[in-house]
Amino acid sequence: MIVLSTNTNAIPLGAYIKVEEANKAVIFLRQQSQQTMKINGKLAAIYYRYPDSKEYQPIMETMNGTGFIIKYNGYDYLVTAKHIAKDFSPTGEVVINIQGNKSISYTFKDITDHIKGAHWFHHPQADISLHPFAFPAQIDASSLDTELFPNKEIDIELLSPAVIVGFPLGLGVLDKLSPIAKEAKIASKLTSIDNPEIPMNLHFYFLDQALSQGYSGAPVFCLDAKGKAFLLGVQSSAIQDKTGGKISLVVPSSYIWDILQSPEFQSYENITQRK
Repeated sequence: MIVLSTNTNAIPLGAYIKVEEANKAVIFLRQQSQQTMKINGKLAAIYYRYPDSKEYQPIMETMNGTGFIIKYNGYDYLVTAKHIAKDFSPTGEVVINIQGNKSISYTFKDITDHIKGAHWFHHPQADISLHPFAFPAQIDASSLDTELFPNKEIDIELLSPAVIVGFPLGLGVLDKLSPIAKEAKIASKLTSIDNPEIPMNLHFYFLDQALSQGYSGAPVFCLDAKGKAFLLGVQSSAIQDKTGGKISLVVPSSYIWDILQSPEFQSYENITQRK
C-alpha cells in the first residue's frame, strides 16, 4: 500500500486511474536503422556481402520502445525515454489501437507533420522527452491527464506495488495492440546515483527487478490498496554490475513537469496553434 504525504507536495487523493484504463494511452514505437560499430573511435556503418556477389547490403537492426500519451492544456503529447526519442526518426513506426480490436501502424511523420512547429522537447539532463501528438481518426486510445502525476516529490512507502505497461521484446504487437503489464515493487525513495555517466543532481526511483528491453519509455504506475494508480514516472534503463546483477531506474514524473514548465515549451505553447 502506498503512503501519500499530507503536505502540499502530495497529489490529490482523487487523482487516480485504473491501470486497465491507462492501458489505452500506451503506444508502441519501432525504428529500423543501420547497424554501426566503433572503429578507431569513430562510428562506422556495417554492411554484408554474399561470396558470389559484388553488392554490399546494409545490416539493419530494429529498436523497440514504448511511449504514452498525456494531455496538457487540451492537447496531446507523446512521452518516452530520451534515448528512444533521439533515435526515433520521421520514418519510425507508431502502432496504435483502432476500432474493431485491430491495430494500425503510422509513421511518426504521418502523425506529427500537420502539427505546426512540432518537435521533440528533451529534458536537459534526465532520460525523458516529449513531442506534440495528434491521434488520427477512429483511434481506440486515450491520454493521461496531468492530474495523474505529481510535480514534486511525494512520500512513498518502500516496496509499494508498481505496474509497468509496455512492450518487452517487441511482444504484444500484432493484429491487436496489447501492452504487457509487469508487476514490480518500488525499492527506494527518490535517490541519486554515483555513476560517471549520470549527473549527481538527478534523482530516480529504483525498482526491485530489471525489466526486459522494450520497456524503455513505458509509464510506471504506483498502486494503492484498491488497485488504482497514479503515474510514478517513466522507465529509463537498468544499471548492472560485473556479476550480472541489475536494477531498474525510473525517472520521476516531476521531470515531465520540468519540460512542460520550461521556457522553450512555454514559448512553443504561446506562439503555436494547431492547424
